[in-house]
Amino acid sequence: MLGSLLILCRVPTTSSVTLVCKHSHVFKNVCQGRLLLQKGNNSSIIQKQYIRGLPRHNDAAEHQMQKGWPFLAKHLLMTATICGCSFAGAIVWDHIQVARGVRRIPTLYVIRYKGFQISFAKMYGYILLANTVVFAMWRIPRLLPFMQRYFLSSSCKEQSMLGGFLSSFSHENPVHFFLNMYVLWSFSNALAPTFGNSHYLALYFSGAAVSSYFSLATKVLRRIPNPSLGASGAMCAIIGVVGCAFPDSRFSIAFLDQIYPHSFSAKSGILALLTFDTLGLVLRWKMFDHAAHLGGTLFGIFYITYGAEMVRKSSRTVIKYWHKLCSVFSG
Repeated sequence: MLGSLLILCRVPTTSSVTLVCKHSHVFKNVCQGRLLLQKGNNSSIIQKQYIRGLPRHNDAAEHQMQKGWPFLAKHLLMTATICGCSFAGAIVWDHIQVARGVRRIPTLYVIRYKGFQISFAKMYGYILLANTVVFAMWRIPRLLPFMQRYFLSSSCKEQSMLGGFLSSFSHENPVHFFLNMYVLWSFSNALAPTFGNSHYLALYFSGAAVSSYFSLATKVLRRIPNPSLGASGAMCAIIGVVGCAFPDSRFSIAFLDQIYPHSFSAKSGILALLTFDTLGLVLRWKMFDHAAHLGGTLFGIFYITYGAEMVRKSSRTVIKYWHKLCSVFSG
């Protein structure tokens, strides 16, 4: 099995934190429909701002940021809830499918067109569709206030608690979107048939939640005002799972392998990814959201080492409570 590995793209946007603060002048100008392009940058709709009323100093932006451990504890509870519900839902869904006699192991869909062939897992198609819809929604000016509140990861006081998780479905530009979806596709074909569609989706959701929490905690502790977005935190979790579950698999750098054929072991790829993101976090590199990448990779390693067994042991308890819930509603 050969997966494509590249420098994943969960990026911090250059917009001020006031972009996502409900009570800021910027947000009020968003609601009034006066859209202006941020000076010096015309590449991204997400980075468009309203210049009128924008604070001249970072002090105004930092005043809008959350402080202290209560904020992190609240988001930690949200992250744990998303992870728990994701895997509980996967357990219940597999139980229902087995009860119906449905084959659990998913097959890959194949598309052929004029000699071109591509295979993909069914659940990958759903994830791709969700990311495509969110990407299109960012391009609708009237939806910008809603998207900025619910689909960006930020420590702003007025940011939705779901913003960190949902930011994993947002992308800044077409290149950002294509690279993330390409890397996800290259690993999905190995993961979905092995773990099943339901657990594959649970891993994606949980990886998105955990990686976003790592990113958010770093922003709060270091007083970083810029929001971030991108699916690569969830994909780092997928890569961590694949690399630990299939240690003998081979990775390669996407597109470069077409020019210079090469491959390296999954263990080497995971170690390189962890080293790169750790250095980026310690040295405070600003090109990527290294905290999210590191959190996602560590979650993937944790799942294979401990998490899968924890999920297996809790399956009977989850199913028992599921039957009790069904009996209550069925009367």
